[in-house]
Amino acid sequence: MKDQREYPNFTDRIPPTIEEVKAYFRFMNIPDSEAEVFYFYYQGLDWKSESGSPLRDWVMAADQWVWNLEN
Repeated sequence: MKDQREYPNFTDRIPPTIEEVKAYFRFMNIPDSEAEVFYFYYQGLDWKSESGSPLRDWVMAADQWVWNLEN
């Protein structure tokens, strides 16, 4: 997983656009299809965590998502 500081153009604005999510996943060498799964999963949760807390940083959530994929 790459350090997001290497690519500072990603925003933590909630909600992100699907294009922002795809670009971030591409940056981490993850297919667009997985970016779409991530996007629509959190879109379905209204950009909240599974416990119902609002997401403050989608990039951190994406990093966790990718970590879970790889482990």
